Amino acid sequence: MKVLAAFDSFKGTASARAIGNSLQGVLADHEVVVCPLSDGGEGLLDVLAERFDEVATVDALGRPCVAKLGFCGTEAIVETAQVVGLANVGGALANDPVRADSSGIASVLQSALRANPTAIVVGCGGSAITDGGLGLVRGAVDLGLVPIPIPLRVALDVRTCFTEAAIVFGPQKGADEIAVRLLTHRLIALRGWYQRWYGVDLDEHDGTGAAGGLGGALLAIGGALVSGFAEVADRVGLDTYLRDADLVLTGEGRLDATSLEGKVVGGVLERVERIHGHAVVVVGSTDEATARLVQARGHSVLALDEHFGIEQAMASPLDLIAELVASIAASAN
Repeated sequence: MKVLAAFDSFKGTASARAIGNSLQGVLADHEVVVCPLSDGGEGLLDVLAERFDEVATVDALGRPCVAKLGFCGTEAIVETAQVVGLANVGGALANDPVRADSSGIASVLQSALRANPTAIVVGCGGSAITDGGLGLVRGAVDLGLVPIPIPLRVALDVRTCFTEAAIVFGPQKGADEIAVRLLTHRLIALRGWYQRWYGVDLDEHDGTGAAGGLGGALLAIGGALVSGFAEVADRVGLDTYLRDADLVLTGEGRLDATSLEGKVVGGVLERVERIHGHAVVVVGSTDEATARLVQARGHSVLALDEHFGIEQAMASPLDLIAELVASIAASAN
């Protein structure tokens, strides 16, 4: 049996590549094809980059840090989560969602341009920021990077519009109700400023709320918005792997409504439905409504926390994913 392991990373616990490699070991009697995926968030560099540089910058709270800058052929790849990621500031409880900003991305773009790439891909996802990309824009203007002098593709993992970014994602980044209202008012004001400065109404474009509005800021200064999942899937030849597979496995850390709105699991399921029909979704946890929706579409959903408890699911995801998948493969024979 040919098994396709087309996973996203389980945030903070297991990379997409590590999951696939683990399954190759446990399914030694089968042909396991490992196709790590990303939607532009955490793991983009691990999936696409052939080589890396380390560059000095600042994190979302303005503290000096070192981030990876990736290269694939003649293209540079920037992963927002590497620079201003939520994990970098210690998670939602340690974040200051009102103060957090995107200025660190500007210096990473400058480092990328110094390498004379033919294009830059910026993956938006997993960030601690909701500054509407203002820190980036200020920094890029000061560094003379505006307009961006080469093609810039902005790989998005959501379809949220600019002024809804705080409402949809602010709580995940540590924002309480008061902070969400403040951040939303700031985004509304920035929408007007970007329209005056660059002649674009960011709320007219899906995905401009990605990374707290960073997606919209990158559009304003010359970037082209693309689906992060589609960008990665097309580069790695996902459709060919899907057509050849007898069993398709995909998954991520948590399955919820956002999983079906531009992220890896939703993208894989859409492509499976076109050419294959059925997939098994293995996740750390899930909300019941989304699980039922996915099952109603003809797919299977297995959540580690339901089978093993949340503590084990967080502590040993690779082993538990392997255990569940081994049982699936055995029943499929």
